This record gives sequence, structure tokens and C-alpha cells, in this order.
Amino acid sequence: MKVIVGLGNPGVQYSATRHNAGFRVVDKLATEAGASFAGKRGLMSEVARTALGGQDALLVKPMTYMNLSGQAVLAVLQWYKIDLDELLVVHDDVALPLGRIRFQRHGGAGGQHGVESVIECLGGARQFDRLKIGVGPDPGGSERADYVLSPVLPAERELFERCLCLAAEAVAFWCLRGSAEAMNKYNGIDLRDEEPAEKASD
Repeated sequence: MKVIVGLGNPGVQYSATRHNAGFRVVDKLATEAGASFAGKRGLMSEVARTALGGQDALLVKPMTYMNLSGQAVLAVLQWYKIDLDELLVVHDDVALPLGRIRFQRHGGAGGQHGVESVIECLGGARQFDRLKIGVGPDPGGSERADYVLSPVLPAERELFERCLCLAAEAVAFWCLRGSAEAMNKYNGIDLRDEEPAEKASD
């Protein structure tokens, strides 16, 4: 079974923020599949069981808040007896510009505190895939926390929504074809270079 964890913060005050890109992607996947999230207190998560890319899949939203995401991820992996190579963590990335998504195999957290928590709770293991959702440019320094916890600007919302849709499509492709093919197919796409269909036809 594939486990897709979208990182974010619970609560309506965070729902439209850049930091909740991971939540938004798994929400889209659940909606498209007609699946519903249910709280699992022992797993510190909301989960939805569905099929993606012809594979049995579990969509997960940790309810621990971003910086403690690893506690929920570890609980889910242990409960369902999931190997790390079946795990995909979807999260925002300020180092990647808005309009880009990127699959990554293994590696560090890149300053993303939710991913840092996952690696820490897995005892330092990094052998899991990630899908980064670009929300940059990174303002850096002390401004970064406020930036990721603020909503996408009105002028950027259309591009952000298209990026989330692309990410949801990419997750289903990853389930079907794996990380190597997913990286080849999606890591080079830049939605900033593509006009929305309705505008291109004007």
C-alpha cells in the first residue's frame, strides 16, 4: 500500500496558507476519488483510504501541527506496517518558485520543519520520497515563518491552484510508475511558462 502524507497545520486559520500546500494536495486527491478523511486519534492523523494509479493508497494529514509531523508519520507507518519506499511526503518548499513541483528521493529536509520532524522520528532515516510544492521566492531569515504561514497573494492564486492540481496528478503517477519516472516527467515543468487554456484561447 502507498502512503501519501500531506504536511500542513490543522485549523481554518491555516487552510489557505502556503504551508498547507501538502494538505491541499491530499484533499484534492480524496475529493477526486470520492474518499473521505476520518480522524484516527491513535495515529494523530486524519486518513482516507482510496486507490491511486491502480494502487491501494492511504492519504494522511497529520494533526500534530507541522513541526511535530514525524510523530504522526511514524505512528501510521508502524500501524499499517509500511516500508519507507512506499511513503511519499508532500510539502511546501520556499526554495522552489511558485509554479514548480519537484520529486526528490531521499536527501535532507532543506529547512522544512515538517520534513525535519519526519526524519528525526524515523531515527534519521531519509529513504522516502518527497514531492515539493514551490511557494517561493524565499524571503529568508526571520521573515520566512510569517511568509509560509500567510495566504498566497491574490495575483498568485490561479498559478498556485494549477500547481496543486499538477501535484495531485503527479502523486497518482508516482503511485503507478515510481519515483524515477515521476522525476523525469514532472521535475522539468514550470507552470509560469504556460498560459492557462482559457487565456491562451483569447
